[in-house]
Amino acid sequence: MDSLLFKSSLLLTGQSAPFTGNWANLASSREHLFTVYGSGAGNITLEYKNPFGFEGDRLGVSFYSFTGVTTGYMAPAFSTSPMNEVRAISSGAGNFWVSATAQN
Repeated sequence: MDSLLFKSSLLLTGQSAPFTGNWANLASSREHLFTVYGSGAGNITLEYKNPFGFEGDRLGVSFYSFTGVTTGYMAPAFSTSPMNEVRAISSGAGNFWVSATAQN
C-alpha cells in the first residue's frame, strides 16, 4: 500500500520586505499548494525560473500574485503546472512567509 508523502519548501521565512527569496527546486511534483502568511502590508509575487537562455541569463517569470497581504494568512493558491524552480518576492512593509507544499 502506498502512503502519502507531503514535502514542504520554504520560499520566504519571515524576511522584511522588500525581499527576493532563493530559488527552490519543486521538480519532484507537478501540483503545489502555496501558503502565505504576512505581518504587515504588501504583496507577494511567485516566479518560476525561465528554462530558456544561458544559466546566468535566466530570469524569473511571474505566474501568481498575492495582493493586499496583511497580518494573517491569505487564501492559498493551487498550481497544477509543472515547474522546476520557484521563488517568492515580497514588496511593501512587514515580514512575510511563503511555503509550497507538494504531495507525491
